[in-house]
Amino acid sequence: SNIHLKGVLDAVEAIPQQQGELKTYAAKMVEYVQNPVEEAAGLRGVLFAQYLGGSVASALVNMTQPIMVSVPYLSQYGGAKQAAAAMVRAMKDMASGAKLEPALAKALHQAEIDGVVAPQEVHQLMAQARGQAALRSGDGTKAGDAAAIASNTLSRASLAWGKLFGFAELVNRRSTYIAAYRVGRAQGMTDPDAFARRAVAETQFTYNKGNRPQWARGAVGATLFTFKTYSVSYVELLGRMAKSGPEGRRAALLAVAVLLLMGGADGLPFMEDAEDVLDAFMQRIMGRNWSTKQKRNELLAEILGKDAGQFLQNGISGLPGVPIDVSGRMGMGNLIPGTGLLRKDSEPGRDTKELLGPIADLTERSFRAAGMALQGDVGKAALEVLPVAARNVAKGADMIETGSYRDAKGRKVIDTTTTEAIAKMAGFQPATVARVQEATATVQRAIALTKTTEAEIADQWAQGLYEKD
Repeated sequence: SNIHLKGVLDAVEAIPQQQGELKTYAAKMVEYVQNPVEEAAGLRGVLFAQYLGGSVASALVNMTQPIMVSVPYLSQYGGAKQAAAAMVRAMKDMASGAKLEPALAKALHQAEIDGVVAPQEVHQLMAQARGQAALRSGDGTKAGDAAAIASNTLSRASLAWGKLFGFAELVNRRSTYIAAYRVGRAQGMTDPDAFARRAVAETQFTYNKGNRPQWARGAVGATLFTFKTYSVSYVELLGRMAKSGPEGRRAALLAVAVLLLMGGADGLPFMEDAEDVLDAFMQRIMGRNWSTKQKRNELLAEILGKDAGQFLQNGISGLPGVPIDVSGRMGMGNLIPGTGLLRKDSEPGRDTKELLGPIADLTERSFRAAGMALQGDVGKAALEVLPVAARNVAKGADMIETGSYRDAKGRKVIDTTTTEAIAKMAGFQPATVARVQEATATVQRAIALTKTTEAEIADQWAQGLYEKD
């Protein structure tokens, strides 16, 4: 920070006066980044532990980022075939521990030192240097030693809980760097290291406080922005590539095609948001009991057949025989929170939680657990506040024991196999369960809209009788 401060300030001063608004934004950003305090870091750490930590599914989905983002980006330089081949080779070399070319190995080592491909390791070293290491020693007294042991045990558990996700991030950045370096060298670039570093930043994104929008600064904003950096950065990257010329437009289309393959039509950027707006128009203006998603899926099945229709709807999760549903984890359809509130059949509680982010869900579960504990059901209360990864393991164990998937009220949803139960333990929703839940939700929304409309008609009727109109 100290080394580059003068350059940052000079960059702000270099902005022309006629671009006054931009200059004001830049000055505010510099002031914000200079503030060493990380807002609500503890709370956001809890949210990570609750929703991403310890999850095999989250780590595996995260490891698809080089294919979904890096390959389309690199396709701008030599085409998709060369980019895909470079990425496959990079992953094979990492998996086998193959010896890299001397120049590449040296550049990669320096990139590690600089925090390009292993930023979390650099932060841990910085904490060690500040005397804030995760592990501590006792003071020689029984109480002090016991406190140190307890603290170290918690630190080790926390490190292990986040290790899967951290490992996935490391794999993503290293594989992208290696593939990009080779692509840059194949394209005759004079500095393939600089190209590889930029490729990592462009495709693996920057998760520090300097890369937050203005509204996401401060304790409240930073908490609401939790888990949104990836989706915002992904859409921004698509926009930059699409504006950069013919090669960039082809790369953006390739990225969307890969997203369609993995997450289906439901996962395309802003798809669910657009459906909410159209549903609201049909329900509120046209007076129809309407679901755009249902109508689209019925049309796909009618024209292409059930299997092809499900594939276009859910991507690889819709293929016959695929046991797990990943479309929900891969999708970008719901980028604008709260659009469901526009619909007449909306669920205000769920859509409001969506606006507030994961903190709303955690708060709701905490109060629900407190109520269970007051009623004497301590076991269920403890399960309610466990991290998602732990609850998935418990749900999978229940599926093995009962041979079925049960909802929150203990009612049977569908029979399940041991394979599906193991997938649930890893954090993946079985495809059969996802389909039943989606169909049930569609029917329940239609019923809710019918009841709402009936109540509105009855209210108008009663008012008309009272007013003799």
